[in-house]
Amino acid sequence: MEIVGLSLGLAAAAWWILDGTDSRRQAVLLGDSLVVGGDMGKYSRPTEYKLSQIASAAIVHPEESKWPQTALFFHYEGREQAIGIESKASLSKLAQAIHDCGIPIRLDGWQPNQESEFEKAFSWQAGPGQAAEKARMETLPPGSPALVTPGGIVLAIVRQCWALALWLLIAAAAVYYGYRHWNDLGVVQVVLLIGLPIGTLWIATELTERFATAATSQGLVRTAKEQVRNRAGLAMNPDAELIPVEILKRDQFDKSIQKIHEVGFLQVDERGRRVLFEGQKERWSILAGSIQSLAIEEVQVGTPGQSATGSLHYFVVIRFATDQQQELGIRHSERDYGKFDDIKRAEGAIRVFEAIEPILAAG
Repeated sequence: MEIVGLSLGLAAAAWWILDGTDSRRQAVLLGDSLVVGGDMGKYSRPTEYKLSQIASAAIVHPEESKWPQTALFFHYEGREQAIGIESKASLSKLAQAIHDCGIPIRLDGWQPNQESEFEKAFSWQAGPGQAAEKARMETLPPGSPALVTPGGIVLAIVRQCWALALWLLIAAAAVYYGYRHWNDLGVVQVVLLIGLPIGTLWIATELTERFATAATSQGLVRTAKEQVRNRAGLAMNPDAELIPVEILKRDQFDKSIQKIHEVGFLQVDERGRRVLFEGQKERWSILAGSIQSLAIEEVQVGTPGQSATGSLHYFVVIRFATDQQQELGIRHSERDYGKFDDIKRAEGAIRVFEAIEPILAAG
């Protein structure tokens, strides 16, 4: 096994050095260039294409190009270039991003600046003079119970980090065993000692992403609901549906690291025709008559068109009147078990939109 393993390992290492640098490369679209680089540090060979020298481009599907996957084709310095596009990428957003850089681009079924069917389906606008009332936004009185408690925070840390803590113990045990028996280890045993921490790290990461994060989120939501129940002057019904949300301002929508304006619970009072919000610091009552518009907006965070290195975030953008016009983005914040992808983020936004929609005036 040592001879076979060593032979295969040397062959894999040789391939990695000679060809591995080009096995997967990332393309980044900048304002004046398209940079295609690798992810192997000093072994990478980045290639830069100046946008000013690209006359036109096309996103071509495998049926037409006979390539294994969809690719971006263009001519550069007299030669045809092709960059493969991952299946997770949004082709329309990528085409729009390239179009916005001033390069004519062809994609079957797409036109520049076309309206998003998703955003058009979930959009409402008040008629002229329809939004006449004013919403009320007030700071919570001193002494109001916080949404999170010290005990809840400690429990959340345990739920979030148990898998990674277990991995650290396994990795430490492997290092200790290797240190104690180094002179007696064969090649296969060394490979196993290296591979075991790497493999268990992958498992721990998947458990954290798909299970621990959801358990942490739902635990914090349960704690926060109990805290809300104990607040004085509560307008919402704590026994009815409370939707956990995050509130962001527009300048934070596309940030990779976002500043959250408020967190709390949203509840729609259909009888009183108002949207109630109970947050960490504030309490709102948004009357239906004060709402000017409501729409779901899809925002790309990360590289344009690329959902593998970034993600699509969905905000329910509400505009309403207080003493001045307010525009806030509402994002559903409770995590579910399993992979948290663009579809689940969209489903959360739809849940918030459909909760508010019944109180809006017809038309």
